Amino acid sequence: MTFDITSPFHVGYVVADVDEAMVRLSAATGITWHPPQVFSLDIMVGDQRLGFDNRFTYSVEGPVQIEIVQGPAGTLFDASLYGGPNHNGYWTDDLRGDIDSLVTGGGELVFAGCGEQPGPQGFAMVDFAGTRIELIDSVMLPMFETWYRTGSFG
Repeated sequence: MTFDITSPFHVGYVVADVDEAMVRLSAATGITWHPPQVFSLDIMVGDQRLGFDNRFTYSVEGPVQIEIVQGPAGTLFDASLYGGPNHNGYWTDDLRGDIDSLVTGGGELVFAGCGEQPGPQGFAMVDFAGTRIELIDSVMLPMFETWYRTGSFG
């Protein structure tokens, strides 16, 4: 594997309202947030291609950042279905290889990002009996660094 399972860069929580969660978590813990973003997901869930927007943000503090994310009803980011702690996120230099390794090891591919090329692109989620691992291709790291620096994915 090309990622260290003991070193996630974020822990993701699915919430009903990103703004409310930001306010409440900040008041309770002092944590601060990068500006929320809307990201248009294009994913494969099994043989079905789905597209929808989700809204999310990451904490400024780390080293393990907190992600809060909300999505439309009926999606994998619907708080009424999947609310609360949801996944640990890892950068990967080999998205396809790491997906294959995790699935071969007994994981189930929940979804993978898709695009114009065949196969998973950008990110994927693999489940191990309710413990989810989100793999994010390290080619996306510059986009995240731009967001952290400027407040927008650009």
